[in-house]
Amino acid sequence: MPSIWRRVAVLLVVVIAVLQVIHMTLLSRLEARKNTRQKKDSRNHGWDAVEQDYREAEIQEDRMHMLETIQQSSVLDSSGEFRIVNFVIRADLLSTKNQVHQDVSLVSQSSINHLHYIHPLSLRWHGPISIAVFSLAKDIPIAVEGILHLRRCFPAIRHNTSFHLVYPLNSPSDIMSPSSLSSSSSSSQLLILDSCESLLEKLKSYGAGENYAFGIPYPNNLLRNVARRNAMTEFVFVIDIDMVPSNHLHKNFLYFANENHLFLESHKDDKTVYVVPAFEVKEDSEIPQDKTNLLQLLELMEARPFYFELCWKCQKHTDYEAWQREPPSDKLAVLFEVLWRDPWEPFYIGRNSAPFYDERFRQYGFNRISQVCELHVAGYKFSVLNNAFLVHQGLKTSTSFHKNKESDQEKNRILFRQFKTELKEKYPDSSRKCY
Repeated sequence: MPSIWRRVAVLLVVVIAVLQVIHMTLLSRLEARKNTRQKKDSRNHGWDAVEQDYREAEIQEDRMHMLETIQQSSVLDSSGEFRIVNFVIRADLLSTKNQVHQDVSLVSQSSINHLHYIHPLSLRWHGPISIAVFSLAKDIPIAVEGILHLRRCFPAIRHNTSFHLVYPLNSPSDIMSPSSLSSSSSSSQLLILDSCESLLEKLKSYGAGENYAFGIPYPNNLLRNVARRNAMTEFVFVIDIDMVPSNHLHKNFLYFANENHLFLESHKDDKTVYVVPAFEVKEDSEIPQDKTNLLQLLELMEARPFYFELCWKCQKHTDYEAWQREPPSDKLAVLFEVLWRDPWEPFYIGRNSAPFYDERFRQYGFNRISQVCELHVAGYKFSVLNNAFLVHQGLKTSTSFHKNKESDQEKNRILFRQFKTELKEKYPDSSRKCY
């Protein structure tokens, strides 16, 4: 009898061992099949590969939170013409507390049809990003779905990009009440997608096509201010949404800032902005990653300074020739200083305590230069960085602008004259002028 039980015990052990082997084999095959599918889906930018960290339940929760925030937490701008929704959704890296960090945020503004530019930005900028999104009231559901799908497709955007919403109280087309957002079906246009690639194309083709063709004056400076005020960092880098910074600029500037003690309390009142030279490359050219790549494109006539054809005098004071003569180096440094001269409008990294943009400037013309002009009058100095740069993909030409560009510019030219007069009263002790 004991021998029978021994045989039974041995048999059970063997059965269990065989079952374990079968179980492990099946698990191994299942895992291999899963990995193969995820790699394939990742190559095809499909949903399955990107949903693993952002589940449908989380998306639904974020959607409800965004709609509630829009309905309950909007405020009027100073003109009383626009509603502002701060932090319609917050980057995962930011805590819920509005604590200012020793860091630098990339700041920009966008309409719905330009949201696709955020993907290449997130690949280059690994720090916080603050984006103010403009939408007509009727298009708010599309803006919400566009933001959610960007977060779904691209984990970097979900991790570091905070979105804010600005919409006009009066719209030239049918107005949708924010209270009816949750029941709206207009967002279905953006829901019919099968890949992240189709999302970018859908966003690109949506809406008016031009920021200046909404039927109301596009509030670019209001949008810049909204994004800046919600950047929870000591420094900000305000750029246009269709521009891309050089690789590792966020990390390199933080190293530069720490090395030069810019975060110390004793330096908080320092009035220096750090100019980042801007370039434009041909549409079919690769965006250069570093200065070596950029210099090669410049030599091949595949790249040129920004606004070279449209308004060379608006950029030439950056002294591109001197910047290009300086060979690339291992770290970021100040190459030289430039005294501001009209009509220079550089892009720069500066403290978020700098003067904000005048929100009366809308549409095209004088919206950025007015703020740079005020920096000059307020006593700021402009230091050009050696290795940093911005790139606009596509050459800026006179045919790339909307038909009312000239009339917009003339209207803002008159406002700019008034603005410069006001600066004399705002800074009575300054000997600097905006001309």
